[in-house]
This record gives sequence, structure tokens and C-alpha cells, in this order.
Amino acid sequence: MIWKNLWRRKTRTLLTVLGIAIGVGAVVSLSAFGAGFATGFERMMSGSNADLSVVQKDAMISFLSILEEEVGDGLREIAGVEAVSGSIMSIVQMPESPYFTVFGEDPAGFPIEHFRLIEGQPLSGRRQMLIGRLTADAFDKRVGDSFKLNQTTFRVVGIFETGVNMEDGGAVISLEDAQRVFDRRGRVNNFSLKVHDARRIDEIKAEIETTYPDLSANRSGDATIQTQALDMYRSMGWFLGMFAVIVGGLGMMNTTLMSVFERTREIGVLRALGWRRGRVLRLILGESLAIALLGGLAGLAIGLGLTSLASLSPSVASMLQGVYEPRIFIQALVVALLLGAMGGIYPALRASHLEPVEAMRTEGGAAVASSRLANFLLRRFGRGPLRNLWRRPTRTLVTATGLAVGVGFVVALLAIAESFTNAFTEMALAGQADLMAEQANVSDMSVSAIDDRLADQLRQHPEVRAVSRILFGVASAPGAEFLFLMGIDPGEEYIQHYAVREGRLIERQKEIMLGRSIADALDKGVGDTLHLATRTFRVVGIYENGITYEDAGAAVSLRDAQDLFGRKHESTLLGIGLHDPEDAALLAAQLEATYPEVIVSQAAGLTDRMQDFATMDAMINALILLTVVVGGVVMMNAMLMSVFERTQEVGLLRALGWRRRGVLSMVLVEALALSGLSAVIGIAIGVGLNWLFTLTPMMGDYMTPVYSVDLFVRVILLALLLGALGGLYPAWRAANLQPIEALRYE
Repeated sequence: MIWKNLWRRKTRTLLTVLGIAIGVGAVVSLSAFGAGFATGFERMMSGSNADLSVVQKDAMISFLSILEEEVGDGLREIAGVEAVSGSIMSIVQMPESPYFTVFGEDPAGFPIEHFRLIEGQPLSGRRQMLIGRLTADAFDKRVGDSFKLNQTTFRVVGIFETGVNMEDGGAVISLEDAQRVFDRRGRVNNFSLKVHDARRIDEIKAEIETTYPDLSANRSGDATIQTQALDMYRSMGWFLGMFAVIVGGLGMMNTTLMSVFERTREIGVLRALGWRRGRVLRLILGESLAIALLGGLAGLAIGLGLTSLASLSPSVASMLQGVYEPRIFIQALVVALLLGAMGGIYPALRASHLEPVEAMRTEGGAAVASSRLANFLLRRFGRGPLRNLWRRPTRTLVTATGLAVGVGFVVALLAIAESFTNAFTEMALAGQADLMAEQANVSDMSVSAIDDRLADQLRQHPEVRAVSRILFGVASAPGAEFLFLMGIDPGEEYIQHYAVREGRLIERQKEIMLGRSIADALDKGVGDTLHLATRTFRVVGIYENGITYEDAGAAVSLRDAQDLFGRKHESTLLGIGLHDPEDAALLAAQLEATYPEVIVSQAAGLTDRMQDFATMDAMINALILLTVVVGGVVMMNAMLMSVFERTQEVGLLRALGWRRRGVLSMVLVEALALSGLSAVIGIAIGVGLNWLFTLTPMMGDYMTPVYSVDLFVRVILLALLLGALGGLYPAWRAANLQPIEALRYE
């Protein structure tokens, strides 16, 4: 009987299933990519068959670790160590791929054996390159071709395949070439170790960490800060996709509720024939669970399809690989069924509590709801298109809430993205910088490395007034696992923008300034000490700049930061002050032409050229598109139900002389009015979500959502687009009803 009832309204059932399926599909696809990224990174870090991997202590991601190459000589002297090999990994920006992974390996070291050749020969000299199978296809390169990387031309001598997309979509060059190309002379990211006796691994690990307190030796599978960061990627897809599932779930509640409304007399007959309340409840709840199950199963197929479709893009395939862990499918189905239960419980309870006599007296079709809420809303707001919406207030509010969840999600994302952009721009403009320089062709600001010698060269330019070196990084401190740390030179101009409220500015090494937010969170004041990695700093000042990242972080001397992050004589950005700021645009082009290793932008527009922000915008646009699709399906379902139940009314209007255009306009205006209501509720939900996020310990300190007029205009236009897309087909259907057939409709 359950399936028979669902099939009586095939269009409505299919649209409801589709709404849930798209949400579940999004969860599956995003979770698969999140798991794929984390798993791929873990496999990449452990693919050398090393017994131990040695990295800089407290490095959040291993490729951010910087170690002196001479440390390898000391590691080789430790009893029980059989082989030591240093490696470099960097992610560069290429025209064909914004995230192109390059590995620097010793051609004679054991880790390079991981890159299994399927064509060509191993590395044997300078400026030779091995490329992955995906790279060969995406870049249309074969053995013998040339390959340009950071202004250096290499010859492809072999093609490899490891089964890890992040590797197969990248390239391998010799360690010596990598040190030269990425300006890492005498340094590596990590050392891979093999030991003679596997039973002594723990003993050797302890000896390494005792001899080198700034280093961390890890076996594959050991829990590290990197593991925590990768776990965040695993859960991110789940978190983002859940909003789409919730929107679809509220749409399902709407469908089930409308099914109860239109079958009120039928339920009354069943109750009169002896059906108990429990049986009626199980019937309606069973229908809801059946829809959820169908939506969940269809969602799994959609998720697999979306992942495969996205993987067709070379830039996606080289960085992300869908990994379908069993928990992803189980969680997706469980959530779909939970939504089915939650979406069906209220309609089921409503149906089970109908009294037989009252239910059998109820008229179907277009009868106006007689609830007190409906009557109140009709009296207060029952003008124009709103009158038809308030005739079914429950349906209207549930639909509006479902759409509002999606709209609120968009509001929250846009406000956070605006916060990121504004905060970074404020930091760039601080310190009187007119221009900002970042290393060219890097996909992530965290790997930008500018040699101090370039800063010295820029200072000699006649139009440059001052150059400030800035080094960003993430450190770990007791009570703050992820502490945003900035390294600045006390003698350079940029430090002057720190508004110290207590104490003073840093003047020398081993001193630290804390932002007000982090100082309060850690309960630290001037004169206290703070431990970062193996170093102890004395707090000399508490500042409050009004910039979220800085106020929730800390600042140390540039030399200290370079030592902490193993980036000797390097900085992340250069702030450049000019004698005549009016010449900023022209001078930026001149400096970039003279020094191709950096990109130079006006401080206010630096984010427009950074791949980090381009990637963030692309992700947000994809999530907005997902919201449009799911919300459009939910809107279409709601408007179709409205048209179905008012078929006789529409027929009467057509018989009274209404033209098709008038009927079409009426339904479309109702859809737009409903989407406008959703926008209002959604804005409130989005603001509330961000407010809750700011309450998150530590992480919330880095977030100050920014709400602009442009943001609200975009959200309202998005909601109206949902209304137009969702209302178009129902409006067309209503406009094409024949008067006689419509009046006969039961």
C-alpha cells in the first residue's frame, strides 16, 4: 500500500526523491574527495617504504617542514640506520593545473623506487624529469619532450604510475635540481630512513628526537599534527554536503504533509473501518522512509557520477581522487533514513490523530485551510500572491524554511569568504605598504619563499622607500595547537602598524607579542613566557589591531620565525613602500618584469592574483550551484503541489476568461514571493550560523563575518532565481490546463 500511495503522485514523488538524492549525492561526492585528498596525501607521505620519516617538529604539513641537508649526515651516524634520503615536495601553479606537485628525489636514493616507471628510463643527470601518467595525458607530453618549470626547461626521460593521483598528476626531478628551482639549496623537506632491524624502530625514533629536539621522527600511521589537519579534510565534505541534505529533507516533510492533507478523507475512512492510530502512523511514516530510501540509493549513484565527472578535469584529477570508504555510503544512507523519519514523524502524528468523523467531512482540492494560523495570516497578509501562499501556511513555512537553510548556508559562506579577503587585504595595507610581492607560480601562500637578497635588491630601487619582510606560519603552543604566527623585522616599517595596548613592541629575538584574543584565551600577560616548539619566548606586548587573524595570533622577530619554520633567509611576502604611491601600478609591472620569480601587486588587489583566493571562490560558486539545484527542485515540488490542489480553481479562472499568460504570471509571482520570504529567513539563519561559529574556542577568534550590501543583493537574487527556476514548470503546467478537464479534476 505504501508504494501504491507514492505512485499515485508520480511527479511529486520523483521530485522529492530527486531533492534528497542530490543532497545525498553531494555528501557522497564531497566526502569521497575529502577522503581522497587525505588518503592520497598519507599514501604520498608513506609511499617511499621508509621505516621512519623525519620532519621539522610541529610542522602542520610535512611539505612545510624545512631541514638542513647536513642533518642527514648526523642521522646516518645513528646506530641501526641503514639508509637516509632527503626529499623535497612543492606545489606550483601551471597554466594546465593550478596545483601541480613536484618531487625532488635523490636519483640514487631508495624513495625514488616508489615512482614505478611504465615508459622511458630513470633520472641520471641534471634537468631531467619523470612525469606521472596523468601529467602526460593532461599536458600532452611524452618521453623526449621538453617541460618548462619555474623558468627552467627539463627533458622528460620517463613516465611513472603509482596509483596516487597527487603523484601521477605531478613530476619528479632530482633533489639537486629541486633545491635550485625552489631556492632550497642545502635544505630538504624531510628525510626518509630505513633501519637494519625493524624491532629497533622505537629505540631509533627516541634517539633521533633526543639528539635533535627540533625534529620529529614518525612511522607510517603515527598520529601527528598532520593527521589532525587531514582529518579536517575528511570531515569537511560531510559538513558542506549536509546543508544540501537538510534542504532536501525539509522538502520531503513538505511532500508527506501535503499527502496527508489531500488524503484526509481517505484516512478518515480507514479510521472508521477500524484502523488504529498506530497503523495509520506506520503507513505515513513508512511512505516517508520509502522516499528517503529511494532518495538515498539514487543519491549514492549521483555521488559516484559527480565524482567521476569532476575527475575528468585534469586540474581536479591531479589533486583529488575520489576514495569511497564504506563509512561514506553507510553514513549517507543513515542520514537519508533519519531525515525520512524526522520528515515523516509530524505528518504521521497529524494523520494518526485525525478523528474519523471530522476527517470524512473535510473537502479536498482547493479548499482553504481552516486552521487558526491560516485564518490569522490570511487576515493580516492575505493580499495578492500571499493570499494563496497562506492558504496552506504549514506547507509555505516548511518550504520557505527548507529553502532558507540553503540560502543561509550561502550567506554564511559568502560572509566568511569576505572576511578572509578583507582581513588579508587589511594586513597587506598595514605598515604603509603600497605594493606586495609573493613568489610567482605558487598555488598556496604558505609555500611562498622569497629570498632576503631580493628584498635587499628592491631597497636599491630609486622609487622604493622601504621594504618589509613578512613570514607567515602556524606554530603549536600549549593550549593552542594552531597558532597563527607572523615573523617581522623590528627594524622594518611594517611593525609600526601593531597597536600595542600593554607593554611594548618586540625589539630582539626570544620576544613575542600576542594579539588580544589569543592572550585572553591562553591567559597570558606581559612578562609571562610562552613555549613554541622547543623555544621559550617572553611576552613583551599585547596588541589589538582590529584584524582578526593578527588579534588571534602572535608576532615574533623575523629571525625567530625563520628559525622556527626552518626557512633561513626567507620570507612569505614583501611589503613595499613607495616615495610616490601614484606610480604603484606602473612600478608593479616594472618590478615584476625585472624579477620574474615574484608577482608584484598593489596591496589592495593582492588577493585578486592569489591562487588561494581563486580556489576559495571556485569552491563557493560550486556550493552555490548545488544550493540552486536542490532548492530549485524543492521549490518546483511545492509549486506543483499548489497547482495540483488548485486544479479546479485554475479551471474556473480559465472558464471566467483568464488567459494563459495571467495564470502563468499568478503562479510565478507566488513562487517569487515564496523565494523572497526564504531570502529573509535565510539571511537570519546565515547570520546565526556565523555567530555560532565565532563562539568556537580558538578557531572562532579568527573569524569576523563581513556582511555587505553586495552580499545581501546576491543572496536575494539567488533566492529569486530559485523561485523562477522552481516555479517555471508548475506555472507552465497550470497555464496549459484545459478549463473543462480542470473543472472535472478530483
